[in-house]
Amino acid sequence: MPVQGSRDPMRITTVERAPASAALGCPPWELGLCAGCGQLMRRYGWNAAMYCNVCRSVLNGR
Repeated sequence: MPVQGSRDPMRITTVERAPASAALGCPPWELGLCAGCGQLMRRYGWNAAMYCNVCRSVLNGR
């Protein structure tokens, strides 16, 4: 996935959205940032999660 280049870490540009949605296999409007680490992931839509897999494994392991 592309590295975010914008100054505002909460803003995902169109250039970042297109390849990330293709890699994750979801529409571009379902992308968002992980609540834990800020990694771009499938955050919205049906059956989406708030945390990425890495953050969920850390949270479940404590």
